Formats: sequence, structure tokens, C-alpha cells
Amino acid sequence: MYALTGVTRVLEDVEISQCNHSPYQDVKRFIEQDFYLIHDDVEIIRKFRYYFTARIDIQFTPKTNAAALQILSVSDNRAGISQPAWFQRGGIGYVITSYAGILKIVAKTFANGKLQVRLLGIDIRNREDKSKRIPYWVDYTRLVVNKKTLFDTLTPAWHNKPYRHTIDVKADEEITIQVEWLPHRSDT
Repeated sequence: MYALTGVTRVLEDVEISQCNHSPYQDVKRFIEQDFYLIHDDVEIIRKFRYYFTARIDIQFTPKTNAAALQILSVSDNRAGISQPAWFQRGGIGYVITSYAGILKIVAKTFANGKLQVRLLGIDIRNREDKSKRIPYWVDYTRLVVNKKTLFDTLTPAWHNKPYRHTIDVKADEEITIQVEWLPHRSDT
């Protein structure tokens, strides 16, 4: 694992030093052009996806018993969107995973309540002991909710140490969430 992280960092540094654009653009190009298109092999993609994949949890907790939250759009057409049963207790929850490096999510609430956004890494378990998680860190670089920038600095997170933000929402309100991230670098 450390070797892959080191190779990823060296490749990223070399690529960035030869270009005049952001690290995000380099990672996105690596994933979409260099890696994904050249290696259209599912096994290879599976081996690297943990290092690029971000997880965004969105949970709506209504003030009354009538709960409703709908995801209207997600900018990454390859993103995984699910509503696990364990995430529906006391409200409505979505788990969104993507390796695009940037994501725009538009959701709508149909009741007054609280909306919590959690940024974390995906849930990977130890093969021998499924009760233990393996920390796959993600370096979140930007979070904007309804045009308000919450951070635009490096914010590392993993499954057990997420970044959380909660907002009050009104019925029929559209919420726009914009997230950017990079693979975790060991020096952050």
C-alpha cells in the first residue's frame, strides 16, 4: 500500500511540474483518460478505486414525522447512489460514492428539518476481522453548500473520521452541494 501511495505521489508531482494546471485536473485526467480508457479492465479499476473514491453521506432529519428528501441530480454519471436501510432510521439518508474528483449534488427537501452532509472515505473492512475498518483517507479540498464555501483547504477524512456539516432546511428547498477531492497524500 505504501509503495502505491509513493508511486502515485511521484507520478502526480512529475505531472504537475510539467503542467500549468491544478492537481485536481491532473488526477481527473489520469483517471478518465490515462487510466480508465487505457485500462478498461474491471480488475485493474477495482484495485485502484479505493484511493480515488470519495463518499458523501447526506441525511435529512425532519422536524415532524413526514420526511422526504430527493436527490435531483448528481454531476458524475458513474457515481453510486444508494439508500441503505440502516441510514433510514429517524430520517432519510443517501450514500453517494464517486471517483471523479469533483461532484455537484442537487437535492430537495419536502419538510422542515436538518440536513447533515458527511465527507468520508469508503468503508473497507479487514478480510480476517470484518469488525475492523481499513482507513482509506481522502483529501477533500473544497466544500460549497448553497453557494457558501465551507472550506477550500486540504481536509483529510476517512470512514471513521468524517468531516460533518449540518444545516437547517425548509420544506421545498433545493440544496446544492459541491465537493472536490484528491487521493490522499501521506504527507498531509
